[in-house]
Amino acid sequence: MVKTGKMRVTAILLTTAAVIGLAGCKSQHPASVTVEPGFNPGEYSTILVVPTISTITKGEDRKRESEKIPNRILWEFASERYDYKFLSPEQFRMVVAKADLGNRLEEFKHKWSRDHIVDLEFCRAVQSELNVDLLLVPVVYLWHKDETDYREASAASVTQVGMSLSLINPKTGTVVWEATDENYKESVRSEGDRIQASSAGIDRRISGTSISGGDIYAAPPFDDVTVLVLEALVGAIPERSGYKSM
Repeated sequence: MVKTGKMRVTAILLTTAAVIGLAGCKSQHPASVTVEPGFNPGEYSTILVVPTISTITKGEDRKRESEKIPNRILWEFASERYDYKFLSPEQFRMVVAKADLGNRLEEFKHKWSRDHIVDLEFCRAVQSELNVDLLLVPVVYLWHKDETDYREASAASVTQVGMSLSLINPKTGTVVWEATDENYKESVRSEGDRIQASSAGIDRRISGTSISGGDIYAAPPFDDVTVLVLEALVGAIPERSGYKSM
């Protein structure tokens, strides 16, 4: 096992602000980036994308959308990068099945999401089956919708998503690069007796009724916010040295 966080240089671009309290402030995305000293992107070419690890409980997310939606959107953005050769989460699953690593996968996910510890033995087992330079490990830690009664003063239905992406060297267990980001979208905000759509252009959609009988307006789809978060995170992965984007 390899504990991360030592001997690394952290470049804090901007600490993530409280979504509601600082909604009017501009945030920089991603919120934070950490780079291992001596990391040279030009030394790596192949990246295996690990299926999304979600810390959201099954009680909060029975359909596991916090895994499925980021998996799809992350792969879409990764596929648009031509400086690295990205291998899909499906290829990762095939390797795990072929090498009979299913039980160890759960331990890997648990150690990483709970303690931020790399299971080096598992990483090396994956690397021995599929010769890759890096593992890209996505984690969802924030997945929330707050759908409000439009009659509440200054209320807004809001969707929030928070994720991290980490590049791990499977031979050494070193986290060579890591970034974290959070974002949100509002659908309806009330101002006194007036109701207005958000600046993001999300229309009012009735989701149900509150205990008091008032209409509750649906928060924006998780897909919309996940796109914002992953666009920032994937875009922040360092470009390979000597590669010129199209």
